[in-house]
Amino acid sequence: SHNRQVCSTWGNYHYKTYDGDFFQLPYTCNYVLTSLCKSRSGYEEFNIQLQRKEVDGQATIKKVSLKLDGTFVELTQSSINVNGKKVTLPFGQFNIFMERTNSYVKITAKLGLVIMWNEDDALSVELDSKFQNQTCGLCGDFNGVQLYDEFILNGFQMKTIDYGELSKMNGPTETCIEVPLQAENCEEQVLSESSCEEFLTSSAFSSCKDLISTDSFVEACMADMCHCGNSNNSESCICQTISEYSRQCAHAGGVPQKWRTDQFCSVETCPLNMKYQECGSPCINTCSNPQGNQHCEEHCIDGCFCPAGTVFDDINQSGCVAVDQCSCLHNGMSYKPGETYSRTCQECTCKGGQWSCVGLDCPGTCSIEGGSHITTYDGKAYTFHGDCSYVLSKVGHLKYNFQASKFIYIAQFMHRSNSMCFTKKNL
Repeated sequence: SHNRQVCSTWGNYHYKTYDGDFFQLPYTCNYVLTSLCKSRSGYEEFNIQLQRKEVDGQATIKKVSLKLDGTFVELTQSSINVNGKKVTLPFGQFNIFMERTNSYVKITAKLGLVIMWNEDDALSVELDSKFQNQTCGLCGDFNGVQLYDEFILNGFQMKTIDYGELSKMNGPTETCIEVPLQAENCEEQVLSESSCEEFLTSSAFSSCKDLISTDSFVEACMADMCHCGNSNNSESCICQTISEYSRQCAHAGGVPQKWRTDQFCSVETCPLNMKYQECGSPCINTCSNPQGNQHCEEHCIDGCFCPAGTVFDDINQSGCVAVDQCSCLHNGMSYKPGETYSRTCQECTCKGGQWSCVGLDCPGTCSIEGGSHITTYDGKAYTFHGDCSYVLSKVGHLKYNFQASKFIYIAQFMHRSNSMCFTKKNL
């Protein structure tokens, strides 16, 4: 369980700090989500900023700006930039690695930080425990104590809007607006609480109830239902909060089961022939790595996965295939199962995404020129000076000597045989 090292934000402007506080901040401002502000060295190793926007009445994440150990990353729904240059995933350098895994963009920083973004409404930051009591921003100070010192100032509890002001980082030309969250009087308050408890304590989350408390999630769920009011789509308003509860359950070591249906919180069709799972291994089996998740130590995540008995074709990007249908790569070219290529003294055949190679009969030449310039059977050239008698080549109990002098010696060796011949040429 490491959910106490995770800060997250999702849905209708909801936030959960590292220490477990829940709050709503319904503004489209640019905020510092989390930053190292009490470093012993005085160096800010990371700074993560986030800004939301409204699209058709739904809150989504507009931009995520990251400073990670001197590298600047900007994420939007249309592009990913590193130090001002657009990149494609997967992307890696000495201090960060970025990839798409299932339904998320995942950023792993060497300094001890993992970011997961679903490219829509939900983002989480997981920190190494070495940063405890050193952070600031909306995610809090990571000291393990709720409320203190985030929402308690000089002995008085701070309002959420005032807490947000401390982390606002708008540029000089940027403005942000407050988004109305709900009607002043939620007439369906009792019904909302009943429905939310029913969803969050259903059998799909039976492994979660002893790992994380549902109380704060019920309150967030009720706020979402009240925000929707009496609309015909009110139940769909709580999908994002239930999704976050499922993610937090997985962080805590639980195994959430299928809770979505075609009529309730259904997921858009997965790409290719993949299938949606609520709790699947993030270490994907692929054609190039068919045993990828056998020793996976990461907790499960939701997303699109290959059906049992198949692997993802990362060679041709054709979806999920049986292992024996996997192609192979060589020098940037794709080879179908059963196709071969030849290289020096070997012939290789593509079998189940892997190359199977056998040795062939072929000659090799070793030469000594001028008594000191040597070229090996495998084509490696080097210079060696010496006046002693040396072993030129040997097979089994046979040994061939040469004395350094101004002659050219050429040894030819036939693989799979013990035959070798020499020629000597005067310079």
